[in-house]
Amino acid sequence: MFKTLRAALLLALATTALAGTATAQERHLIGNFGEIGKNADFWEIRMGIAAYDTGFFSTHETDGATINGELVFPSPDFLYAIGSPRPYIGFDAGIADHPIHFFYAGLNWETYFTDRIYLSNSLGGSINTAKNLDDPKDYKALGCNVLFHLGIGVGYDFTRNFTGQLYADHFSNANTCDHNAGQESAGLRFGYRF
Repeated sequence: MFKTLRAALLLALATTALAGTATAQERHLIGNFGEIGKNADFWEIRMGIAAYDTGFFSTHETDGATINGELVFPSPDFLYAIGSPRPYIGFDAGIADHPIHFFYAGLNWETYFTDRIYLSNSLGGSINTAKNLDDPKDYKALGCNVLFHLGIGVGYDFTRNFTGQLYADHFSNANTCDHNAGQESAGLRFGYRF
């Protein structure tokens, strides 16, 4: 799991390092490919639904759904040097047998590959409502109530203000606790920028 976290962090850092000190209109990774910081000045509300306990690294121990919501803030000026990521707060509310709910916060980078299609990467931390953290016989031995949060999504802008994303959330402790079952969800959400 630590390798996954490290890879996501390196991707985010590489994306922002390549942006350099260019203006918002000049931020590109390769020529006109890969614009970042496009939405740096916008607020955004995102809401969606996802499959609970579903993802590449999930243990798929239960069925159900997750209600997802995020509030994304404009990027503060001091984050300009790392690609103007936008701070976010969010939640994953599980609808399943023995659900675990997550509340999280961090930074979100968006890299546009066309005028409308983009990749969203999030990195932050979370807290959860899991009660039994260390018994692998019980559902989801997460090991800790404080976990890392990684998010990834592929988005499409229907208009300048309205967007949709196929996304996935990953929560784990990167083996900093005795158990690290991790929790993931994957689904669809929509956002409104203002």
